[in-house]
Amino acid sequence: MGLFDKRSEQDDIKMQLAELSVKLADVRRQVGELNTRFDRLRSDCVYQEAQSEDLEKYARKALAAGNQEDARAFLNEKQKHDKKLADYSAQLTQVAETRDKAVELHDQMVREINEAKTRLAVLEARNSAAAANMSYAKTVGSSKFEQDLSAMEIKSEYDMAMNDARNYADKDTWGDQ
Repeated sequence: MGLFDKRSEQDDIKMQLAELSVKLADVRRQVGELNTRFDRLRSDCVYQEAQSEDLEKYARKALAAGNQEDARAFLNEKQKHDKKLADYSAQLTQVAETRDKAVELHDQMVREINEAKTRLAVLEARNSAAAANMSYAKTVGSSKFEQDLSAMEIKSEYDMAMNDARNYADKDTWGDQ
């Protein structure tokens, strides 16, 4: 793998970072929408529960006053609010679960982006070092010993880069396996 191949890998990582950033923005938008919906449903639940409790109080007062017909009317209204409360509570639970999964996905994507940025920085540093070594090898005197030493340094940099690449591949950073 030459310097050109390493630069190509850098470009690939940059493209993947750009794609992940776009996807991350979409996930963040979805999390925001889910938070808004969750807050609205929670508010609806609180309202329905308060209405149900108030109607129950009114029914008790009507019964205490001996007005069974009004008590029945209040209890019928209370049942409507209880049904709405049950519906909202079920939706709230579902939205909370979806939101938790979206937040988990968001956090995973942030970790992957950070790992990719770290990998890119390592590759850029290795490429800079390799380029400096190659430049140094060209400018240094023409002694055979110095040329052999420069070649060994370049080979060492290459081996380190390949070792890092194998480590990243073993970790399956991008989830491609």
